[in-house]
Amino acid sequence: MRYGLKSVTMDDLCREMGISKKTLYRFVTDKNDLVKKAMEFEILKDQEDIQAVVSKGLNAIDELFEITNIVEEKLKTLHPSILYDMQKYYPEAWAMMSKHRNGFIVETIGNNILKGQKEGVYRTNLNIQIVSMLYASKVEFLADNMMLASLNIDAPTIYHENLIYHIHGISNSKGLAVLEEKLLLKNPTL
Repeated sequence: MRYGLKSVTMDDLCREMGISKKTLYRFVTDKNDLVKKAMEFEILKDQEDIQAVVSKGLNAIDELFEITNIVEEKLKTLHPSILYDMQKYYPEAWAMMSKHRNGFIVETIGNNILKGQKEGVYRTNLNIQIVSMLYASKVEFLADNMMLASLNIDAPTIYHENLIYHIHGISNSKGLAVLEEKLLLKNPTL
């Protein structure tokens, strides 16, 4: 996560973990297998963390903020080349991540929109499928866009702005008032 997928060798991993290559190869067949297993682990961890937030019973806007906090923490340690490396050199791991994004993440955002509509804070005239897909695709764009890197703004800050942008787009007047109050509590100088 810190150095990128392509630049780290199996020798580097063994040295960092203090194990022999023979020991490493008892658990993985090659680097591709290692990347796939790491992706499986990350996906399961994401799902567990997000399900834990959803199970808290928070209101829809607070739920999105908590989910965003999880993603922002991950982005702090994510090397800029991870997604590019995965897409180019590890297509099976990339496919797993795409399936996670287009399945679990889209479903989670869709459920959040339904929840917000029931709470009366999100617009009821949304195409939930389209909005959920747009949100999920923006997350990937934000994590893997070199143009944004030239802004010298860290990824968690960009992702946080994306969240506020998203909530503004789906909220009704009541939801916007909840968002503004939340933002004022986080930063009273606004």
